[in-house]
Amino acid sequence: MHLLSLPRHRMETTLSDYARIFASLADPLLRRAPSRPSDSIADFEREFADYLGCRHAIAVSSGRLGLHLILDGIGLAPGDEAIVPAFNLFAVVERFCQLGLIPRFCDVRRGDLNIDAAAVERSIGPRTKVLLATHMFGHPAEMDRLVDWAGRHQVILLEDCAHALGSKYGERFVGTFGKAAIFSFSVLKLVTTFGGGMIATNDDELAATIRRRLTSLQLQRGRTLGLKKAVTGALMDLGTRRLPFSFGAWPLLRILRAVRPDVQRRMMTETPHADREFRPQRAPGFHPFQARLGRSQLRRVEQFIDRRRRVGQWLHEELTGIDEVTLLQPSATSAKGTFGRHNGLYYGILVDRPEELSCYLFRRGIDSETSEYLNCADLEMYRGFYTDCPVAREVQSRILRLPNYPDLSPRDVRRIGRTIREFYARPRVANA
Repeated sequence: MHLLSLPRHRMETTLSDYARIFASLADPLLRRAPSRPSDSIADFEREFADYLGCRHAIAVSSGRLGLHLILDGIGLAPGDEAIVPAFNLFAVVERFCQLGLIPRFCDVRRGDLNIDAAAVERSIGPRTKVLLATHMFGHPAEMDRLVDWAGRHQVILLEDCAHALGSKYGERFVGTFGKAAIFSFSVLKLVTTFGGGMIATNDDELAATIRRRLTSLQLQRGRTLGLKKAVTGALMDLGTRRLPFSFGAWPLLRILRAVRPDVQRRMMTETPHADREFRPQRAPGFHPFQARLGRSQLRRVEQFIDRRRRVGQWLHEELTGIDEVTLLQPSATSAKGTFGRHNGLYYGILVDRPEELSCYLFRRGIDSETSEYLNCADLEMYRGFYTDCPVAREVQSRILRLPNYPDLSPRDVRRIGRTIREFYARPRVANA
């Protein structure tokens, strides 16, 4: 019997991070001159671009807004087609649909959950203008082949790096291969600013277009909005720390799940629905406190990656040999023969009976999740764009995401492995 539970996620904020948040929010309260709020955001953008190795980085209040601005800025017309990975977040596909673009779903690879470069060739249509490469769970996609294909067919290559800050393909960071890329800083990402994201591009004209659009939107700003973001993020941070989770969130979730088994999923993930009323002008601005927090975290990002990769390696070693578990392969190899780098953000596995296993783990104090990512090609809302994607369908039916953050010890990892083995060793009827 273990006294402490293992939350599924954990932020890596420190007291110094909160000191920076407080200092930024306190400026207007103390009626003192702001500490160059616009410069603070500009500094974060410059430092992010320097880290990534790109010409332009543009802070936005959400990945959703960032992708919308990129698609709007590259000059597409309604009816143009975009090849997107079928195993995806529906909200990503909705950004294309809102602008009148046609998603052409492409199957993914079982080994790393990324778009299958071999299947891309079969997905091209007469009006294909865009190819989206998503680096799922931080695994770098096969960029050499995708870059080559996009160049030969004169298709714009975009990168979804929401999971992949710090991931590399060969010796280059992902996010630097296409015309533009979007990164996410939500509360569950490697670097968090309690929401928000970053557009990265080497295209001067596109960067200028996006900045003009942001200026024209006159995004919502203000002390109250910043304070709300900070408080919400801090509460989520507190709730995922082991002691509060073990003696507060986990017992409460046990009670709620006994009444309604899907309550946690409903709280943590959006149910697929038409999301085409997104209005960029109603989006909040990127707050100066977020820039200060982001700069602090960005300076430690390589430490975050090293520590998460170490825990991921422990999990890999612990779970190797379990017949019912298929391990993902987190490294891609470039055409030059150099290996990529997975940033360690998420640790996913493919398993038999993932829902049952997740419930079994939860009852024993280990919080995991079947993914909010689905085979979008099979969703009823995209019936008109249907493509048979068997690997994405299998992945949706078998995916499970385990806890993976630096606070986990070798003992915690052994506990996770032991519990999974116990589940599959029990008679099938006992697992219900």
